[in-house]
Parts: sequence; structure tokens; C-alpha cells
Amino acid sequence: MTKVNKVQVELEDEMIQKGRERYLRRQEKLSPSQREIPHQKITKALPKVSKDIVNRLKKDFQRFDSGCGKKSQWYEELVDQDPDTLAYISLNSCYESVINRNSLAGCLTAIGARVELEVWADELKRYDKGLFKRLVHQVTRDHSSDRYRLKAARIIASKAGFKFEKWDRGKKVHVAAPLLNAVLEVSGIFEINIYEKNLKTHRTISLTSEAEDILKERMFNASWAEPMFGPLVIPPKPWEAFDTGAYQDDMLSSLVPLVRKSTSEQRRAIERNFQKEREPTYVRAINALQATPLRINKRVLDVLKYCVEKKIRFYKFPELEPPVFPKLPKDFQSLPEKQQNQLKWDQKDWHVKKREAISNLAVLTDDLRTADKMSEFGQFYIPWNFDFRGRMYPVSHFNYHRDDHVKALFEFANGKVVAEEDRGWLAVHLANVGDFSKISKASLEDRIQWVEDNDDWLCRINDNPFETHNLWAKADKPFQFLAAVFAYYSDEPVCHLPISLDGTNSGVQHYSLATRNSKDAAMVNLIPSDTCQDIYQSVADRVIEGLRLDGREEARKWLEFGITRSTVKRNVMTYGYSSVERGFGDQIMEDLMHPLQRDVHYGKLQEHPFGTLRDQERYARFLAKFSYEAVQEVISSVAQGMKFLQSYAHALARENKSVRWTTPSGFPAVQRYTQPDVKRVKIFLYDREAKLLKQTRVTLNGMGSKYDTRKSRAGIAANVVHSWDAAHMQIVIVTALDQPEPIKDFFMIHDSFGTTVSETWKFYHCIRLGLVDMYEDNCVLGNFEIECRNRLSDPDMDLAVIPPKGTLDVRVVLDSEYCFS
Repeated sequence: MTKVNKVQVELEDEMIQKGRERYLRRQEKLSPSQREIPHQKITKALPKVSKDIVNRLKKDFQRFDSGCGKKSQWYEELVDQDPDTLAYISLNSCYESVINRNSLAGCLTAIGARVELEVWADELKRYDKGLFKRLVHQVTRDHSSDRYRLKAARIIASKAGFKFEKWDRGKKVHVAAPLLNAVLEVSGIFEINIYEKNLKTHRTISLTSEAEDILKERMFNASWAEPMFGPLVIPPKPWEAFDTGAYQDDMLSSLVPLVRKSTSEQRRAIERNFQKEREPTYVRAINALQATPLRINKRVLDVLKYCVEKKIRFYKFPELEPPVFPKLPKDFQSLPEKQQNQLKWDQKDWHVKKREAISNLAVLTDDLRTADKMSEFGQFYIPWNFDFRGRMYPVSHFNYHRDDHVKALFEFANGKVVAEEDRGWLAVHLANVGDFSKISKASLEDRIQWVEDNDDWLCRINDNPFETHNLWAKADKPFQFLAAVFAYYSDEPVCHLPISLDGTNSGVQHYSLATRNSKDAAMVNLIPSDTCQDIYQSVADRVIEGLRLDGREEARKWLEFGITRSTVKRNVMTYGYSSVERGFGDQIMEDLMHPLQRDVHYGKLQEHPFGTLRDQERYARFLAKFSYEAVQEVISSVAQGMKFLQSYAHALARENKSVRWTTPSGFPAVQRYTQPDVKRVKIFLYDREAKLLKQTRVTLNGMGSKYDTRKSRAGIAANVVHSWDAAHMQIVIVTALDQPEPIKDFFMIHDSFGTTVSETWKFYHCIRLGLVDMYEDNCVLGNFEIECRNRLSDPDMDLAVIPPKGTLDVRVVLDSEYCFS
């Protein structure tokens, strides 16, 4: 075994060990009954215990009905409760009693207390259903602790006039007794343990010896089954079958399938492809991707360490420390209620920011540790696999599909000498990742000129990146900009920096090519033009026009704040993936309102421009309406394409069938969204799993699964379009491999195509050839229709027709300067 192979074995052992440690940490944070393996055991026993509880209720009523006695004290309290919920409560309480070594009486009291809460909740719902809904929403949002949720709920209900007579300990025990008996008799998990201590007899709940052995074995096995996948220092094993895996260790390899979460029908289709040809197109592409040797950009790594050590703050870099805790002012009680509520919310949000900062630092520390380790080697590799649509993703958590500061750490191990005629691409890339004054939308010549015009301060950054972080931190992609500066001003003739060529709204590009829509194609730079078109600015201009005509206070506020292409960019990007007006509003909250609120917390802004959280939501929803209308007006090919795809997805889901289509690269994509035939069992106000703001649920599997028509219809557009951009990438990689002088170094992120500086011109043409290859003599919508109709019970069913084709000549893409630039 060579030295590097030995290192790889050690790295893979470390991945398995780190995965086990992570698993154990996660389990430690959960309450005992909600840890993965015990929860599975409890869920499996739940139907039997539920059935026994129903039988006990029936027998008690029959005894009373036949005149043989009164109903038991517990009957009236349990008869209206869901038996599955009662069974889940009882099993959870028993397991937690085992772990906490509670007495038998303590276990009974715990079961009774939870049943009391269910009865309390039912009576509150009958008293005022609206109050009940508002109360649940408020306490689960405001409190992560079960105890504080319950306390707050009781206070709110009491203030609203709801009265409930609390149960004493005796009643709790009486109500719990039949439930505990059902658990003990039929679950096969628990038994009563009797022992003497200090001359007293003690009774506790314990696991049966069989259950204890099973739990221990399963928990041990599970702890080793979730490794933390990392990079390799030797080339990954190429994909030669569905289960080839990428790693050397057999166990690790078995946990990496070619397609993540694939269905059995998809797996069979891929296996048939392997039988037809040794290396299908899409497999050849992913093998080339993971065979690309990479290395760590050490200069960027040094700067990143400096920023972490000094906890330097700037936009698009994770916060490593929480903001100052927002104390309530002395005149808090005299402030308007709206302002009081916002201050209280700020305090609660501070705890979220604190957790985020702790998490950010932990992740960054781990990334730096991995980067340091990889920097010891001349080269390393990242293994890849597919998702169900054919999109290619790195398997390793440490990869360049991450945020800017991680992506910038990666460069090609195989550097290439940069000829003078290729330096222009280095300048274009530098201008693109900086994107100062939106220079990335200018002509290629203007981008090069921008670099030359700003030579003075770019040199200063190269000479001293530590003291000039206030300059480069303002870039659109700060660390990638820094890496580009280092490469551009390097004295070395060999360059290792990946040069990226990004598509102009990939979704609209594919829709317009599929429908031959010249108008939309022009807006996303598929048609040659002297200037770089900006679809996001076109939508922003239409939004501004609409706001000016509206005249309401909200419109004036938005115009005063300013609408830019960035404001609507994500709305435009996701429209073709079935995003609707409400989704647009959520995106504006996440992309604009929340960062502004963060700036308030960290002192960069004195107050939020849009006021309180409630006001922010109102303004976001208001703008979303204008944005949605503008997008629909600007883009026409997308709506037609979505309607067509959704029609077939809905029809197949109604027949309980998946949607299957073959992408232009030959990948067999399968969309399968089901509604499991299950019953969800909830415990009111309790969230024992992860302290999240939701109710605990457990599902009881039924006999089968029904296809989810809503989700199938909503998901199909995004999934098909993503399968097209994945196919384009795979075709481009194979085209590059088949050049007389093959390109072998790739840096790919969905609609961003990267290679070495000296091969960028060649790759530039491969990207355009790939689009022509996909669409010139191929109707992707027609192929989709044929495959779907072949699966319908009535192939002649009346469904949406293929959108009418426009006049676009696909070959004009070959002369388009800006479609990928």
C-alpha cells in the first residue's frame, strides 16, 4: 500500500468515527423517547397498545351497560380521546421513566399529566376554537421549552376567561392506570421491576431484557451508519454501476449510491442503461467531474483564518458573534404596544442569533481544519453523485457548492500557463465576482477595461489583503474576488484559478429554447446583441413603473427605499419553478427584510427602514404583488411551459403513477411524491424531538401510499427544468472531453461552468454547442408528452397541449456573446 493510499484509509476511518460522534451528539440533545431507535420501537408498538386501550374502554362500558357496576373513574376522561395519542403518550412516558429511573407512581403521574393536558386542550377548543389556534401558534413560536409553553398557554387561556379544574395527583394516577396496564401487557417493551432498598419495597418501570438487547444493538449499529463524508486524496472510484460508490472502504462505499433517494423504477432504468453501454453520457460526465484534481488556495485560506481570528464582520460572511443583547428601556411600559411587541421580539430573536453565531463558528472551524488537512497534499478529490433529476452534487460536505468563503478555497491542482490572449478571461472573471457597479452586466471589453482602470487599488489588495479587507469585502463575492485578484497579479506563469461562465437565468433560457420564444430568448442573452441584457433589471423597471402609478403609502415607501435588480432577482429566478405571489413575499422577507433586521441588531442601522416585524411582512406582501405581475408580463414562455408540465404531472398523480422522463443526456428522471397512508398522532404542545417550534408527531403506516397531486403539480416545473440544466452540463462536459485536445479540469455548479483560464475560450464554445445539441433537432416537451402519455390509462386523455413554437433559430446561440459569460 502506497503512502497516499494509507492516508486515504486513515481519512475514511476518521469520517466514520466523526459520523458516529455527530450521531451520538444529536441523540444526546433529544429526550430519551424521541431518540431515533427508541422512537422506532415505540412507533412499532403503538398500534397494539392503542387497540388494547380501545378494548379496555369497550369492556368497561359493557360491564356498566349490563348492570354489573359503575363505569371506572377513568372512563369518562379517556373515552373521547384518540386511542393512538393515548398509546403514544403512555409509551413515551414509560421510556422516559426508565431512563430517569422514576418510580412506578412517578410514571403513572407523568402519563396522567399528559392526558390532563389533552383534555384541557379539547375543552379549550370547544370553548373558543379561534383562541385555541392563536394560542398554539403563539406559544410554540415564542417558547422552545415544553414547560414554558404550557405555562404560557394556561396564562393566556385564563386571561381569556377559560376555566379548567386542575387534576390532583390521585386523579392523574387513576386515569393513567389502564393505559400503563395496556403498555405492560401488549407492548413487549416494558415490565415492572420490584426491589428492596432500605427495608422498603420499590417499584419502577424497566425494559424487558429482550427489548434492552435489541435497543442496544440497533443504537450501536445506527451510530456507525452516518459517516461525515469528506474529500479523498486519491481519485474516487469511477461509477461503473449503481452501487460502485466513491470510497475505498466497503462500508463507506455502500452508503453512497449513484442517485440519492432514488426509486426502485429509477434504479432499474439506470441499471438497464449500464447494460446497454459501459459508460452512459451522464455517467461519463460525473466521472470526469470527480476525477478533477483540486488543491487548496493557501493565500485565501490565510486570509480566511485572519477574518475568523479577528471576527471581522462584513456582508455575506457568517456572523461569528451574537449582537449586543437588546435591553428593554426604562420607559418600556409607557411605550406604544406595537413598539413593546417589537422589543420583546428582538430579545427572542437575539437567542436565535446567538445559536446561529455558535453554529457558524463550529462549521467554519471544521472547514478550516479540513482545508488545513487538504493543503498538506498536492491534490485532492471530491466524490459526486446525482439527485433524482440528474443534477450533480458533491458527496463531501467540504466542497465548492458552498458559500463564497468556502468556494474560494478551491482551485485546480493542474495549473495551466496563461497566454497573453487568455488574460482577458482572467480579467472578466475578476470583474464578474467583484461586480462593483454591476460591471458583470457590461460588455466583456468593458469588464476588462474596468480591471485596468482600477489597477491601483486592486494592486493594494494583492499586496496586503489583511489591511485592505474594507475594500475587497464590498465585492459581490468577497473571497472569490480576493482569489481572482491574487491570480491576476501573480508573478507565476501558471494559473490554478477556475474561471466561471454563468448562465443568464438558466430557467428562462431553457423554457425559451424549448418553446422557440425569441422575445424571452433575447432577454436572457440567447440571441446575439451588442449589449448584455438584464432580465432582472427589466422586471425591476416594470415594478417601479407599477409602484409609481399606484400612489399608496406602501408604494411611496418602496420607491423611497429603492427597487433594484437584486430586490426582485430571486422572484424572477424562481417564477419558472412554480413560485407564486406568496412565495415571492416570503423571499423578500428572507432576502431583504431579515438582513436589514440583522444590520439593526449589529448596530449598522439605527432602525429598520420598514418598521416592526409585522410592518415588514405587510410591505413584503405588498411588493410581492407588483413583482409577480411584472414577472408575468415580462416573461411569456415560462407560464405556457409550466401549464403544460403541470397538466401531465397532475394527471399521472391522480392515477397513482410517478412522472418519468428521459433527459437529453439520457438520464432517467423520476418524480414521485406520495402521501403515505398514515395517521399523524400529535401530543398537544409537546415537542420532545429537537425543541423546534412545532408539535411532535408520529406516523402510523397504513397499507399503502397515495400520490400527492398538489405536490406533484407544484414540483414538476422546477424538477424538469433542473433536469434540463443538468443534462446541458453533462453534454457540455462530454463535448469538452471529445475535443481534439480534451478539457479535463471542471469546476461546475448547476448553471455555472468553470475550467482553467487557458481552456476557457474552448469551453465557451462547448457550452453553446451543448445548447444547440439539446434543442436544435429535439423537442424536449414533445418527448416529455410521449413518455407521460404512454403511462396514462387513457393515452388520448385531453390535457394541455405543447406550447406553440416561436420563430427562434437555436443556432443563433453559437454567436451569442453573453448567454454564458
